[in-house]
Amino acid sequence: MSKFRIVVPSALIILAFGVTVVGDALADQVIKFRTTHVNVSKRFDPVEVGDKPGHIVAIFEAKGVGKRYDGPSEPPYKIEIWGTGDYQGDVTGKDGGYGKFIFSDGSSYYERWTGTVKGDHDVGTAVYYGGTGRFKGMKEGSGSKFDCILLGDRFICDVEGTIILPD
Repeated sequence: MSKFRIVVPSALIILAFGVTVVGDALADQVIKFRTTHVNVSKRFDPVEVGDKPGHIVAIFEAKGVGKRYDGPSEPPYKIEIWGTGDYQGDVTGKDGGYGKFIFSDGSSYYERWTGTVKGDHDVGTAVYYGGTGRFKGMKEGSGSKFDCILLGDRFICDVEGTIILPD
C-alpha cells in the first residue's frame, strides 16, 4: 500500500474532524421559551387630541413579574415597562415602547416592542437587546411575539420568545 493511499484518507479524516469541532464552537445557543407576564400600570398619562371623540395619546409605565412555563426552567423575574400609545375612542390603536427583564441572578436584558390594540387585546412583537450577565452578547434575531389581555390597570401577556446567545 502506498503512502499516498494512507496519508490522503488520514488527512481528510483530520480535516473533517477539525471542521466539525470548529463548526460546533461557532454554533449559537438558542433558548426558546413561553412565559406569562402579569403587569400593573404604575402611570398612565393620557392627553386628548381633540380631532375625534375619544382620541388620546398617552405615556405609561408598568411593573410586573414573569414566569416561564415552557423552555429552560427559570425562577420568576421582574419586569419594567415604559411606552406610548395612540388610541381611538373605539378601543383600537397602536402602542410601543421598551421593557427590561431582571432575573434572580442579576442578569437582565431590554426589549423594544410594538403592538396593536383592538378591544381588550394588545398583540405585537418585541426585539431583545442589551443583555447583561448570562445574556451578555445577545444576538440579532432574539425577540418574541405577545398577546396581552387588558384588564383596566392590569395586563396579562402570553409571550413566545427566542434568545440567541454566543456559545
